[in-house]
Amino acid sequence: MRRALFLAAAVSFLTGCVATQRDVISLENQADELKFQVLELKKTIGSMQTNQADMIVEMKQLHTDLGVFTETVKDLRGDMERLGSKIDDVSSGVANVGTGISTKVSALGESLKEDVEQQKKDMQKMERKVAQVGAGTSPTELFLTAEVRLAKKDYELAAKGFEEYAARFPTGSLIDVAVYNLGEAYFGMGRWEAAGRQFATALERFPNSKMTPSTRLMYALCLIRLRRNISEAKQYLESIPLDFPKSPEAKAAAEHLRKLPAERPQRKGRS
Repeated sequence: MRRALFLAAAVSFLTGCVATQRDVISLENQADELKFQVLELKKTIGSMQTNQADMIVEMKQLHTDLGVFTETVKDLRGDMERLGSKIDDVSSGVANVGTGISTKVSALGESLKEDVEQQKKDMQKMERKVAQVGAGTSPTELFLTAEVRLAKKDYELAAKGFEEYAARFPTGSLIDVAVYNLGEAYFGMGRWEAAGRQFATALERFPNSKMTPSTRLMYALCLIRLRRNISEAKQYLESIPLDFPKSPEAKAAAEHLRKLPAERPQRKGRS
């Protein structure tokens, strides 16, 4: 009986010791957990303090930058005001220059107008002088009268003047030019056949004349206008670049040759 009671008491004691040990272990675990949480809290506080310090530094830097920006804006505003003043000065200068240019242009226009009027007066004097040349005047005066009329495209009066020159002075020093100019006057009136005969006469009578390149060209053009002897016209056009390659008529002849229709090959007769 005693032994049973002893065993019961021992078991009860051991059970109480085991429970107490478990509580101690649980308390130790809770203490460790609290220590860990305290450490984490300290880290968090330290991080917050560090972030706060960084924020303070950033705020100071921002304040400094804001001050610099303010000064920059002030400088920029001053520059804009100075630029505005310069623009006003430039605008005023441009207006003055424009006024000066307008004045100069007006003066130049008046000067040119006076020059034109003077040239007209000089031309009129020359025309009156030429017009005073009568039929009984010198060969040169008669020739110049007709040539002025030809330049003014007064083809009928020009033709009469050159006809008279050729009739009165067949051996004059300007006869080759007069015969050619007579052909040009006929050509200007659209008298292609009469012009062609005149150019043919010039080519026959004055083969070494300085007018030969122009005469060949105009004779060929007469044949083309008459639609007659196109092959002959082509030969004359081709002869100009060959004999007078550097003359202006050579280029004109080449242009007219390109415009001529191609010749059709002749058909052979049946054997």
